[in-house]
Amino acid sequence: MNVSSFPDWNKVGRHIGKRLRDVLRPPRDDGPSKEEREAQRLRDQRRGFAYFDTFDEVLRWSSGDVFARQQANTSLLVRPATAVHDQKSPSTKLILCHDYEGGYHDYESVRSEHLQNELYSCEYLQYVETFIYFSHKLVCCPPPTWTNLLHRNGVKVLGTFIIEPQTPGIERMLEEADGECVVAKRLASMASTFGFDGWLLNIEKEFPYHVKDLTAKLTRFIERLKAYLGPDGLVIWYDALTTANEVEYQNGLSSENAAFARAADALFTNYRWTPKKLVDSKVVAQWHGLEASQIYFGIDLWAQNTDMPGPPRVTYPEKGGGGTNTGFVCSPSVQSLLDTVVLLDSQAMLERRIKLSQTHILQSLGLHIQHSILCYMDVIISFNI
Repeated sequence: MNVSSFPDWNKVGRHIGKRLRDVLRPPRDDGPSKEEREAQRLRDQRRGFAYFDTFDEVLRWSSGDVFARQQANTSLLVRPATAVHDQKSPSTKLILCHDYEGGYHDYESVRSEHLQNELYSCEYLQYVETFIYFSHKLVCCPPPTWTNLLHRNGVKVLGTFIIEPQTPGIERMLEEADGECVVAKRLASMASTFGFDGWLLNIEKEFPYHVKDLTAKLTRFIERLKAYLGPDGLVIWYDALTTANEVEYQNGLSSENAAFARAADALFTNYRWTPKKLVDSKVVAQWHGLEASQIYFGIDLWAQNTDMPGPPRVTYPEKGGGGTNTGFVCSPSVQSLLDTVVLLDSQAMLERRIKLSQTHILQSLGLHIQHSILCYMDVIISFNI
């Protein structure tokens, strides 16, 4: 008997468990009311921020509603190659993902005030390829202060489109009118209007069963978004939703997410990968006509944090990963398994008890750090620790 014909009972059990949980304890939104959120969003517009909590807000938006202070005004710098690091064809690609307490803080505002507390700043930007501004809003546009700083240093900047378990009416993202993907076109217009370069797509909720041909519809959404952004845009798919319409983190490239990765420019994997996943992902990439450099393996620097409720966060290696051990993940022994493409999540750099050395992390990626660096900053945009 062919053993492969048996179902994966662990997977079946997890799926049934999630369905029961959603029925017995549906996701709740215990935050501010709709009116309170809208009032806060309008106040934040005056501080230079742009984000949207609902599909109605996204579809009502137009470029005529934008304040000048919400728009970045610095074009992306074309990086020259240097003797220290070939900027145009680096051996290790690095994405920095900003994820700090919901985002849109005072120090990121165009009206930011002097901060007395200890600061974290993005150092060595010449080694960062892309920066993702992450927040738990449906549509999260990077503050122009970030975009201006990063563009001045040749770093592409992405916003985040995220669907979470409590997001209602998620099938609305697939709506079309006159042959156009309405939400995708609006996202591209926002990137152009606010002055950033593209989007991270993070779908963490399964679509209703009545949505047919989901994989084809989602790949069309991704492809149209890329087309609307133009040749200089960038779209990255996060490793959450699979082609089976299940939120099952693959922790690498697999047959379950390859269609979405192929439609996008790149895949950002979940954090619980292993060296074997690196090798397997390279094989799957070859099967699906993808380059290994299109796979960004996530490293959760927050994994050593013990202050958060719930189960501990785990990243590779399972014991002791993240935090001050991040350099181990980037060691040559791991890099040798794949043309290492690592996504570095910045949130743990804000943990008070973990003083991470960016120099150590970047050196472990094989980058040669010099103290005299080419970095353009008139204003240092900092994290407030």
